[in-house]
Amino acid sequence: MSFNPADEPTIDISLSPYMEERALQIALEKAATTEQRLDIQGLVELRAALMRRRAAFADEATARRHARGEIYSNARVAAINATGPTRGDMDRDISRLYMRQPDSAQVLMTHARVHFGTALMSSRLLLKLHPADVVDLAREMQRHEEAFAAAWFAAVGDPAFKVEMRKLQRDALRQLRTSTRPMYFVTRPEGAEFDDTDAHAMGKVWNKLDELAQMLDVEPLSNFIALPDEGDAGGTLGGRLLPTMSALNLALQRPDCKVPSKRAAITAMTKIRDAIRRLPEDGLAYFEVDT
Repeated sequence: MSFNPADEPTIDISLSPYMEERALQIALEKAATTEQRLDIQGLVELRAALMRRRAAFADEATARRHARGEIYSNARVAAINATGPTRGDMDRDISRLYMRQPDSAQVLMTHARVHFGTALMSSRLLLKLHPADVVDLAREMQRHEEAFAAAWFAAVGDPAFKVEMRKLQRDALRQLRTSTRPMYFVTRPEGAEFDDTDAHAMGKVWNKLDELAQMLDVEPLSNFIALPDEGDAGGTLGGRLLPTMSALNLALQRPDCKVPSKRAAITAMTKIRDAIRRLPEDGLAYFEVDT
């Protein structure tokens, strides 16, 4: 049975940005200084541009889906539109989460904790699931979303909050990623002999290695993940990572240490340890989740 794209009902996404909009409105109302009002107004303007990009992306993704011959039935669109919270649900959450905050910064922080931690990292990890003709558009849209989140953090004006959010995002990546998701190792300057096979081996044992690091009382590898919008800025001095790698390498050599694909994991870990040892004193090292 075929369908005409013109007959497809509209997928209603009008409520998707509603809490974001209300958070900014309430934060603006609670702003106590001119500087705060200007910072929040800057976010409002950035959001207006982002909303245009969101609409353009949705239209183009739909057009490409139709070009592939994927036309949704009335029942499917109705099911899609029935998912998610209602306007009433959102208004209750807004009253509970935003209206009760004492100032604009707390409003911004509350919204960020809910929407720019797990939710944003989840959409990052889902990028690879987009159809081939849409994935590049989706990656570009994700970059704009992450840039907006970074601007939101900056508008809060609290360096400690940015650190908190980056930790929330790293924790989300660790929790949401699966063992099939490769973990890449990067050094600056470049010099690590690390390939796709090594990345897949690290992905399989990543959570086990974090558990082992905790037992050994060294920093877990997840502390050294550079977030997608950070790049080299999310790196750390190799000297800080070396104690973790040395301890984990020794532990993996023990016969009683059981991890998936142990031989491949030892090979990858040895490459990482040796690459760190070759770094200059100011050399950087970090991991990236394959997205």
